[in-house]
Amino acid sequence: MTNSNNSFTSLINDEKVLSAIRDIGIDTPTEIQIKTMPLIIKGQNIIAQSATGTGKTIAFLSAILSMMNKQKKVQFLIIVPTRELANQVFLETKKLLKYKDFSACVIFGGTSIGLQAKQLRNADVVIGTPGRLIDQFERNNLKLDSVKYLVLDEADRMCDMGFFKEMVKIIDKTPKSRQTLLYSATINKDVSALEKKYLSSAKKIIIETKVDPNNLLQEYYVVKKKQKFALLLHLLKKNSQKSIVFSNTKSFVDLIYDNLKIKNVDCYKLHGGLEQRKRTNTIAKYHTHKDAVLISSDVSSRGIHVDDLDCIYNYDIPREELQYVHRIGRTARAGKKGKAIAIISEKEEEKFKRMCKRLKYVVVKKTTPEINLVSMEKIEKPDLFSNNKKKCSNQRTSKRFSNQRTSDFIKNRTNRRSRNKNRPRKK
Repeated sequence: MTNSNNSFTSLINDEKVLSAIRDIGIDTPTEIQIKTMPLIIKGQNIIAQSATGTGKTIAFLSAILSMMNKQKKVQFLIIVPTRELANQVFLETKKLLKYKDFSACVIFGGTSIGLQAKQLRNADVVIGTPGRLIDQFERNNLKLDSVKYLVLDEADRMCDMGFFKEMVKIIDKTPKSRQTLLYSATINKDVSALEKKYLSSAKKIIIETKVDPNNLLQEYYVVKKKQKFALLLHLLKKNSQKSIVFSNTKSFVDLIYDNLKIKNVDCYKLHGGLEQRKRTNTIAKYHTHKDAVLISSDVSSRGIHVDDLDCIYNYDIPREELQYVHRIGRTARAGKKGKAIAIISEKEEEKFKRMCKRLKYVVVKKTTPEINLVSMEKIEKPDLFSNNKKKCSNQRTSKRFSNQRTSDFIKNRTNRRSRNKNRPRKK
């Protein structure tokens, strides 16, 4: 067994977990893995501040799974902000459990509570979003009294999404003797409150956010606002690559997607307004395509890993600087090359340049190619519910008319019989 810090064998002793890591294709541990895994195995609580894409998921999963013993109870609980991240962590957990006799399940809204309840009966590892975890706990389907290891993944985002009270409620239901690991890209007011209440003696690890200019090329174009879509279409047609196009709002994601489909661009869309089944199917289909385009809100900027992602397009400047870091962090991973392209309106250029300067990013301004103006149009879709409603209304009207005709017929027949009865008979 080597003692080199450039090997996972120096960090954990579980051969089954090490074999699973090798099967995944990871050879060299990242900075956060080297700094946190020995502390986790020693049983220390930690607060790790790091951006997405640093390898934190593998760090806490491999370290804790190597320490667990079979109990037939939930002993490892991972709380995450979104359904997409929950699924992502669940898939990574299944890979690392390849040679281990443990069961894992994922819990989030939009799917069957009953099915999840069955899976929870035999689960050793549970990954879930705060709302659904509380729901299952209150239904007595989730037992938290045997939890030994608790991970709060992307704690800052959970706080931003309004889950602070839910996190506190869940933490308070777990044993005080548990080991707690908190991962956060930023330390905001609510995260500091969690630290003060539960992690006052935790070891703090800070991983600097780095963009390797040798692997990630950052460029931007300046155009008039009405030319943005035309330039995006031009770049996507010119470079057939697996890409993600980020926009700030759900309505604009829909608008970009609809207009790209009209222009025969192979694309998918993803945002929080879609039902869970649709979101899951979209991610699955996108993963299988070599050069498809995903138009997305920031639901994809954290928690979704895409292999061999070539390019990131920022159609809008994100509202928060850190969101830009998360967006471009989707590409140029594991030593691979990638590109991030921002499409900036004339009014946004100075703001964008100031942001890049604060982040210490080198971003190259490109000359805008000659392009034909292509306007985006709002695509009016048929309202199927309205049509069904109209159809039902017509059916009800027809039924009422039919009933009225029947009633009139019976009434007329009764009147005729009454008249015939009173008419004197001929002798």
